[in-house]
Amino acid sequence: MRKTLIVIGATLAALALSGVPEVTASAVTVPVIYNYAAGWSNPAVRPPWVIIGEGGAPMAHTWYWSAWNSQVAKSTGTLWINNCIPNCAYGKESYRKLYVTLSGFKYHNGRPYYSVMTWYTPGYRMRPYKTSTAVLHFSVLLGGTMPFWH
Repeated sequence: MRKTLIVIGATLAALALSGVPEVTASAVTVPVIYNYAAGWSNPAVRPPWVIIGEGGAPMAHTWYWSAWNSQVAKSTGTLWINNCIPNCAYGKESYRKLYVTLSGFKYHNGRPYYSVMTWYTPGYRMRPYKTSTAVLHFSVLLGGTMPFWH
């Protein structure tokens, strides 16, 4: 038994010194979505809610993520919309079936994230879109300093 342990130890030491490549943390890091209107704060993986703004901004309750990888993330859920009439505090909420797709894989400070979000709401058009599909981008607008979904 002792000879076996010595051989295993010597083999492991030889492998460690032979330059076998390590798997770095960044190579196995799961991409995130930056949630809420907080710039580079609140990174999340498979969040139950996707919130793109504050106040009367629509939000998505994501029931189930069928995919979450370095190419795409997909979920089904419910779009929550406030009509903000007479204002957002007293506005009426409505709910629509929603399909969420995240893509546009990018990096921030070494962390992978999704930069494009597509919301598809069958039979419903969100303002100001002319179809049932809304495409949002997580980026900084010209002259700004903090990224957000727009």
